[in-house]
Amino acid sequence: MLAMAPTPGRTLTAHSPEAAGRKAVQLTQLCTIRPLPPSVICELDPVLTELLQRAEAGVRAQAAARLARCDWAPREAVRLLAFEPLDIARPVIERSMVLDETDLIALADLSHAHRMALIARIHLSAPVTLAMARHRERDCLMALANHEGALISEASAGDFAAIARAHESLQEALAGRGDLSEGFVRALHAVAASHVRARLAGQYPDLADLAFPADKGAGFEIDPDVDRHAETVASQLQSDRALSTSDVLRAARNGRAEIADHAIARLTGIEAADWRQALRRSPLRACLLAARAMAMAPGQAADLYSAMAASGRAHAMEPDSLTRACADIYAAFSRDDARRALHRMGAGGSIH
Repeated sequence: MLAMAPTPGRTLTAHSPEAAGRKAVQLTQLCTIRPLPPSVICELDPVLTELLQRAEAGVRAQAAARLARCDWAPREAVRLLAFEPLDIARPVIERSMVLDETDLIALADLSHAHRMALIARIHLSAPVTLAMARHRERDCLMALANHEGALISEASAGDFAAIARAHESLQEALAGRGDLSEGFVRALHAVAASHVRARLAGQYPDLADLAFPADKGAGFEIDPDVDRHAETVASQLQSDRALSTSDVLRAARNGRAEIADHAIARLTGIEAADWRQALRRSPLRACLLAARAMAMAPGQAADLYSAMAASGRAHAMEPDSLTRACADIYAAFSRDDARRALHRMGAGGSIH
């Protein structure tokens, strides 16, 4: 099979660039026609690498285009081509699965053009995106933020935030990913515009209390006598089997927090104090979990949260962000799961 090529131990000094190029083309074709056993690839690799070193640039470009699509291509030959000038290396940088993470990180540090070529790859690991992000180039960061196959780690949060501060489009792209760590979300929130902060709350409902720290006293100071009366009203309605989610929405819309609280508590099987504790911890998550547990429709859940925001018990959100948050909670939790999650959120609010 290898009769057309010199053995690995033979020198190629007698070969002109033209002759080396012809042999390199032949070996490249041999490598890419069909998968070869690893032992054969290992034997071919040093031969092809040396031939490519001696061949003209056009031959190396041709080899790069073919080997980039070959998952079993000889590794050292591919690495040689990857670090050629970009007009030769581009296909390998963009597609070759033979390059490992160390190779990609080294390529990321070469130039802006190399980093943008890496964007074309199907998958970029977190260490590779970190190497790319540390150069703080807006177009590169935007491309990474929009790249579904790029893993973005918390270690790169500072680099992204430094550029996102002045570019809302980058803020929006990052907020829409759905896979950022808590620390990354915190860093992004610190520099984001108000409408992006609202989107973060919708995209990451678990962190709504961190991204939107509410005034712990707002809407929670209720006169004890008024609260006791509200508890009596809710209890009576429940005993008459007349208590419903309509009562919750009506009370919330009318600013009757005390009645809304006790109605929610009764309908979800939680103590009113525990409900209020959950609401303090995360208004968005608590409202949506309660709505899910009470079998409200998603639109009603959004109405409940908006009413809470209007009364100062939560932060206002853009309608689209709120709709996405509702969809996420309703997809992730059954009624029973939502009830249990709400109980866990409110743990410690009352003495049992």
